[in-house]
Amino acid sequence: MEEFLAEFEELSSVNVKWLQNLYRFTEENLLPLVYSEITCKELSSCLLKCLCRVCLNSSNPCCQQGEDGLILPLNYRFISLSELQSQQKSPCCSHLTWSTSQFEQWTLDKESFLVGHKALSRTNLLLCGFLTDKICITQGTSEGTGHWSDGNLYLQSKNGFIPCEILELDLQWLEHLVLFPSWTYIPLSGGGSRPRGLSAGYLEINEAPYLVLPKQSVGNFLEPRALNVLLPDVAIHLLDKEFLCQRVKLNIAGELCRLSSVLSIRGKIFFFFFLSSFTTDTCLPVVIQVPAKLMWHHCLEVSKQYIITKVFVSSLQGTNYKVFVVSSSSDFYIYNEGLVKEQTLAEFMQASDTNPVPPPSNKESLQNRPSMDWSTQSTIEEVFENKESKIISYRGVISKVLNFRAGLYELDGKVGLCVAYQQLVNYGRGLRPGAQVEVSDAHMHVKIADHLPQIMLCCCLRSTLQIKGFSRLSTGYHPFSPSCNIYISLLFKYNLDLPSYLWLVHVIDTLVQRFCPCFTSQKHMLKCGSDAGIIGTFFSSILNYTKWNLPKPTRDIYQEILAESHHCPVKEISHLNIQCQTPSLAEVLSIAEERAWKFLDLSSLLPDNEKKHLVASQLNSKLAWSFEVLKPEDFQPQMILNGVFQANSVTGCLQLVDASGSLDCVVQNSEVNQTAFSDTSYIGCLVQLQRYQLVLERFMNSDFPSSKHLDDPNFVKEKHTRVYVQFCAGDLQALGKGASSARPSLAPLLIPAPPATGASGEASSCSGACKNDEVNSITSNQHQVGPSLPKMPLLEEVVLQEGHVGESRRTVCSHPLWTAREAAGCASKKGRQQGAGTCIGHPAACKGKRKHESSSVGCVTQLMVVTHKDALMLRNCQYGRNEGSEHTNGSGEAFSKRTKAGLGLAFHASAVNLGSPRQWEDEGSIEGLPELEADLTLCSENNNRTQVQLDFIGEAVRWYHLISRGGVYRVIGPKQVGTTVYEQHSSSVPLKTLQSLNCPRCLVVQPDWKFQYISTFSCLRQSPLSKKQIDLPPYLEKLASEIPHPSRIQDVLSGSFSASLVSFTGIILERMCFESKRRSNFPALITDIDTKDVCIQLKCTLAVKLIS
Repeated sequence: MEEFLAEFEELSSVNVKWLQNLYRFTEENLLPLVYSEITCKELSSCLLKCLCRVCLNSSNPCCQQGEDGLILPLNYRFISLSELQSQQKSPCCSHLTWSTSQFEQWTLDKESFLVGHKALSRTNLLLCGFLTDKICITQGTSEGTGHWSDGNLYLQSKNGFIPCEILELDLQWLEHLVLFPSWTYIPLSGGGSRPRGLSAGYLEINEAPYLVLPKQSVGNFLEPRALNVLLPDVAIHLLDKEFLCQRVKLNIAGELCRLSSVLSIRGKIFFFFFLSSFTTDTCLPVVIQVPAKLMWHHCLEVSKQYIITKVFVSSLQGTNYKVFVVSSSSDFYIYNEGLVKEQTLAEFMQASDTNPVPPPSNKESLQNRPSMDWSTQSTIEEVFENKESKIISYRGVISKVLNFRAGLYELDGKVGLCVAYQQLVNYGRGLRPGAQVEVSDAHMHVKIADHLPQIMLCCCLRSTLQIKGFSRLSTGYHPFSPSCNIYISLLFKYNLDLPSYLWLVHVIDTLVQRFCPCFTSQKHMLKCGSDAGIIGTFFSSILNYTKWNLPKPTRDIYQEILAESHHCPVKEISHLNIQCQTPSLAEVLSIAEERAWKFLDLSSLLPDNEKKHLVASQLNSKLAWSFEVLKPEDFQPQMILNGVFQANSVTGCLQLVDASGSLDCVVQNSEVNQTAFSDTSYIGCLVQLQRYQLVLERFMNSDFPSSKHLDDPNFVKEKHTRVYVQFCAGDLQALGKGASSARPSLAPLLIPAPPATGASGEASSCSGACKNDEVNSITSNQHQVGPSLPKMPLLEEVVLQEGHVGESRRTVCSHPLWTAREAAGCASKKGRQQGAGTCIGHPAACKGKRKHESSSVGCVTQLMVVTHKDALMLRNCQYGRNEGSEHTNGSGEAFSKRTKAGLGLAFHASAVNLGSPRQWEDEGSIEGLPELEADLTLCSENNNRTQVQLDFIGEAVRWYHLISRGGVYRVIGPKQVGTTVYEQHSSSVPLKTLQSLNCPRCLVVQPDWKFQYISTFSCLRQSPLSKKQIDLPPYLEKLASEIPHPSRIQDVLSGSFSASLVSFTGIILERMCFESKRRSNFPALITDIDTKDVCIQLKCTLAVKLIS
């Protein structure tokens, strides 16, 4: 360093320090890159001289000559690439040659559609490195390192490299040490996922770099000596199939008429360009696949005339196409007529000793004549006026990035751009708002989607997208990569046309907005791997359900680029015939509530033979409540429901939930024995419903004097709607591998062989009431004369309790005791508590996630069978209540008073413990039923089968619809509470009271406890466990005899029935309101399941469990 500083005369301390930093930067970052024998002193001197040349051409005041005669930009400092990438987290730029006024003029916002963006911040940094098109790849210690060219430019330093984008490349700069006077650094945006091998950011080079080590200029654009060339009209005959040309190198010349994008197929990187004749339409296809020549793509310009040397003719493997191939010794020059000698075909054959050419036939080869569509250019206005799709070229400014993963951009605030059908080997670097781009040979589509610009330009493999000016705005960079991209994966898998692809993008974006980040992360939602994933399963199920006929031709890249008759997925003008819709749950409720009243004819709710004879009280009573059942096919297009399946911790209802709201669910098991739905493995899963019934219940408080006034809305005092969906468990599709894998370790033990009956087809369909078409064709049950087939939709148990029958709701929550705001607030609070930790995949995936979450804390479990369950109702919940589980006040004044007195929703269940409590270090390691397999005291005579009363209060009421009589459950608690929590009395209910009820123990279910459904008790009795324990079947048989079973209505009405409390099953046939102003008078007419002529009328409020 002393020798370097000694070359200068007297220097100030500031200059000495600056030169010392220059020397250290050269020694640490540049010297290892120079392979010639040069010292650090010499290289530092060359860098300083290069910097002086830059400053001489600069208008920047800091580059003026100082008193000591040196021109040193003291306000600037050199920065290494590693330091730039690690420290700079926001876009910045550096312009050594610009003055402040020049920079301010450059940053002025001239386009109105770019208002709101911040201009780039200026930094005083200097970049210097080795400009190359090769990446150094370490292959291993034994094999050393290798170099790989991918068609991109890189600035290399000692510690790494960074990609560069240059508008106009001079091949003289390659493999040389350069200094950038003007550049912009764009880091990778935090929201974008980084494709494999992609660096943290890239450089946009605004001005030509300076060579640090200048050499004699021998560039490609110097005029060569006279060359023998073949023009396209002559050279085209060499591509005939009959012509034999054994890798004879020749020179061709012509006008560059088309340049394809760079492609990467199966590890090979290449691109095509086409030279046209000066006088005819003949053009020559030329392919470049030599890594050292891929940089030509940055230098070649359309409409310029070139000479290409030392090319040869070859056939593309697997095709019938012959093209000219650029060799490793090829070069290109600007065409100069005075320096070339045009050869005839005979002269070329004689000079190259080539086989004679057969006489040309009248039928030309397909590749000898370009498509006329590509020679016709139209303006945007012409295409829009004619509404015809044509091939056009367009130059504009990127105003918005619509979806970087899907390759969608907006130009000039009015034109859409889709690059998903072509490859961008540079990951879309430079495609930022404010950048000027030129699109050549793009397909024009008009009015494809309402949510996109009316005009869409779509690039195929023949199209070219070039950046003509970098953005001056401080906008982020989101890489576009086809790898691990769910949008591009589905695009190529199904070979979608443009309308179908844009619809797919819209649906995926809608799902992301509905479920991210409240229920899952965006990365998990858009996951693309070996398995189908959430989006892949969703789209595949939609195609299978709607029988959507998508185009299936194989995409041939060579035909798409080379064929005269152009074929590509975006060529044809097609209109999207949307087969289904997937609205948000808030939209579903809005559509349903609008439909409930918009087309309602009140006279249709009244019996025709009684309509004229009804008095006012009877008339208004019959109009007080009505319903309508809608199927997916009743909506156009048919509606598919998606949501996270959850149990509401406030109302106990099962719900579909998304970010917009929730929709209550009534689920019926699809098993042949029609037991209650109890599968807890679906909780927290993202599910889809294609078969369902959307129930619209209408509640109206009216004062019509007679049926003649039904058209007068002034007599309607108030009207509300309750909307919920009912479906069978077999139609509940988890977006994953399916519900069959929910309990893989338990299914072999607990699922008996299916009965040899003809009812197998009913196992996956709705019950008789759900399947009956009469349910769907009727909108009221008021005019039924007598018992018949069920014409009422299933009703939730909670609706028929505590005098709140028929309570209407205004929003998503159908529970009669809660207002819309309170229900929505509780639901949103629950969603916030779950956050990204909620499992949203299929049940097996959810189990895997729960396994991962619990692996470090463990759990304690207790196996039990539920023998009885009470109704969910207002109870005294002061005992056993934990802080934080208090309910909000309800919707009614009476309910508010009760809650203040300590009343809240709760229910009780009775259960019998099976085995002893167990402690696990990992919840996911539980396999089979170790409680029954390993507990030898279970079947002993001393085992008194401990009975337990479970109190579900507070947030624990969410288990209400999942706890059923005769169900076997594994109660899972945190490891910290220990196994004694299941053996101790944890309620403030006096122990003597429980003992008098033959229930020695009471457990208050805590909010963090979980219930894992195993099977029904009858299924457990038929399991293969009986082969392992001889005494187990008798034990289970004795226990089954002690579990009460519901009676039939016919037995209840018989004279021999003497029980004071009754449990029975039946089908609701009719519900009516005698006095519409009194909520307590909603009687239900119920008939036996098997005996249709026996029915009873309940005139009291009663919770009825529907098992049909």
